[in-house]
Amino acid sequence: MGTTPRILILLTAAVAASCGIKPSIPAPSKPTRVTLTTAEALDARDTVWVTGYNPELGGWNGRGIAMKRTDSHEWQAEFRTRDSAMAFKFTLGSWAKEARLSVGRPFGDVAGYRGMDTAFHALAFSAPQRTNDGQVTGVLKELLTPPDPKGRFPQRPLWIWSSQPIVQGQKYDLLLMSDGQNCFDPAQTSFGVDWAVDEALAQLEAEGAIPPTVVVGLQCSFEPDNQRRKEYGPGEVGDAYAEYLMHTVLPWAQAHITPSGRTYFAGSSMGGILGWRLMHTYPDLLDGIVSFSPAIYIEAGGGLVVDGLTPWKAKNYFWPQGKRAYFYNGGLGLDAALQPGIDQMLDQLKANGLQLGFDYQWKLDSKANHDEYAWRLHFPEAYRWVTSH
Repeated sequence: MGTTPRILILLTAAVAASCGIKPSIPAPSKPTRVTLTTAEALDARDTVWVTGYNPELGGWNGRGIAMKRTDSHEWQAEFRTRDSAMAFKFTLGSWAKEARLSVGRPFGDVAGYRGMDTAFHALAFSAPQRTNDGQVTGVLKELLTPPDPKGRFPQRPLWIWSSQPIVQGQKYDLLLMSDGQNCFDPAQTSFGVDWAVDEALAQLEAEGAIPPTVVVGLQCSFEPDNQRRKEYGPGEVGDAYAEYLMHTVLPWAQAHITPSGRTYFAGSSMGGILGWRLMHTYPDLLDGIVSFSPAIYIEAGGGLVVDGLTPWKAKNYFWPQGKRAYFYNGGLGLDAALQPGIDQMLDQLKANGLQLGFDYQWKLDSKANHDEYAWRLHFPEAYRWVTSH
């Protein structure tokens, strides 16, 4: 994955068609203005570019919109986007010369919204450098996923975590997670930041808030043709993957930690919609879910759509009683674009008679971006709540 921005992973993983009525896209309105100051004056031959996932910003091509030099150390750009949310970076025309900003992650995405007027400061321009944020706590083992009896999904890495060595015969709760490479070890992650699930659960266990818990995290697909999106999202492949997860992986995991207690699922983005789908498709096999930044419905541009609402409607918006779900979303960047679909889901849960704070919980962090930092921050509270019944 390297330095490829995370937001691109989701957007290129969208489906090409959708049923039902699509939300209308607002026409461009208030322009967005960004200012960049540099620690040193750039060469007269240099040009600073704003590049991001929005089509108007070049779709992460490294040369989206050229900024204008307004002073020896200052550059400005004003532009309009159809999308209300955006993520972008600054370069000198290529990813080999990316701005290292003074705030946030040095080479992280900048989360923005249409109409903002914000200034940033670049310390230097260079090839992005990877840094790992976090460590491994507890016992982490890497295995392979069990073979798919129907041969649909190849074996991939799978991680099993526990705060202490697993004792045969002891009762454990089981937590399944998507994108397992991003859950425990920052060295395994795509962007050097993990969810810190290991630290969170070890602390919750020490506090007596949860029973001993084993986590099984499955690596996502890195195969071409949007395979990750297809497996996690609605559709024929997604339904097959959900069946494999619940009827092959889950029994295999339970056999490794028998006797097992309750079973939960947690995921983010496309993994968030996977958890949401599992809850209303296999309600008898799960006790609850943690669904962060779920891509319930999003139009990514260019005709690419993820639509989990239409299949849910076909099931008469079924939602199991007595099972808990914790939904979370941020307010910046891609998360802002996900919010309309999440709102439709929340409205329907309310219409179904479910009670906020009892059957499900919902939290919006208006200052958070679509990334592991945010999910790491909110995971302990979410998991404590969803297991506290």
